[in-house]
Amino acid sequence: MPAKTPWTSPTNAESATIELRTPDSRDAAAVYGLVIRSGVLDANSPYCYLLLCRDFASTSLVAEASDKIVGFVAAYRPPARPETLFVWQIGVDARARRRGLGRRLLEGLLQLPACAGITHVEATVTPSNIASRRLLENFAKTLGATCVFDASAGFPAPLFGDAGHEQEDCVRIGPFAVVGEAAAP
Repeated sequence: MPAKTPWTSPTNAESATIELRTPDSRDAAAVYGLVIRSGVLDANSPYCYLLLCRDFASTSLVAEASDKIVGFVAAYRPPARPETLFVWQIGVDARARRRGLGRRLLEGLLQLPACAGITHVEATVTPSNIASRRLLENFAKTLGATCVFDASAGFPAPLFGDAGHEQEDCVRIGPFAVVGEAAAP
């Protein structure tokens, strides 16, 4: 069983304790359900979440409260850019929002052994997804790093075919000091 890291929301002391841990295949259905219930996240197939929870577990996290998945983040290290962690998808259940869980999930990623040496975080975000944009900007501030949104480095809407999908802008955070290492003078 993956190790759990307790975390209680600093803004709501009476709330349930939320524990972060790496996922496994048994978490895939709950993660998929969270995505569907969100109504705003791109839903991949249930099979995709099985692969994410199994093959990308070392660079992903789930958040549990009372044995229920209330948040997750799926990420990976692009082979051509090993200093970068690409955040594929992040979601927080409605009942756990506005408690800093999204940022805590991102911070937790950088603590994982598989993320040693990371100096940049990337993601793609639609222009209309203000909540994710603010989360990433605030995360960059926490790291003391720049946060750049670049439409030209993302995915224009026509690449999604006839899906009616909005463009995805590339977000790049960094460079920042490697977690656990002292910053250079």
